[in-house]
Amino acid sequence: MNITGKWKVKKIGVLQPDFSLKMYTPQELETLEDAEEYIKMASSIIEFLPDGTMNTLLPVPEELVNQCLKEGMEIVDGFAIMDSTTWKEENGEYFYDSKIEGEIFGEKVSPFEKLKIEDDGILYSQMLLEKLE
Repeated sequence: MNITGKWKVKKIGVLQPDFSLKMYTPQELETLEDAEEYIKMASSIIEFLPDGTMNTLLPVPEELVNQCLKEGMEIVDGFAIMDSTTWKEENGEYFYDSKIEGEIFGEKVSPFEKLKIEDDGILYSQMLLEKLE
């Protein structure tokens, strides 16, 4: 599988009162109370560039583009780059830099986390992504 390109959120995991994670489509999120942050996350696009860059893009309404630019945000094709990290492929598996560093029992742990390839997309963090056409 070639993961380069833009991916949209197909489903997003929402933490439940019993601490389980339930997956919702962006449309189903609209029916939930207090789901504003999840709805915002569900509108994001994850872009895997051939150079190993992974960008999280958020749509910016046209009337806010100038304000975002003044605030130093990078805008590309109507999307603000909210986060940028790296991704890599090793032995047919894909990983992204979570930017989480630390140690376990005195051993440094890699910040790279595996992207799980599913039949219907890529499982990234608590989101299932599907490729944009």
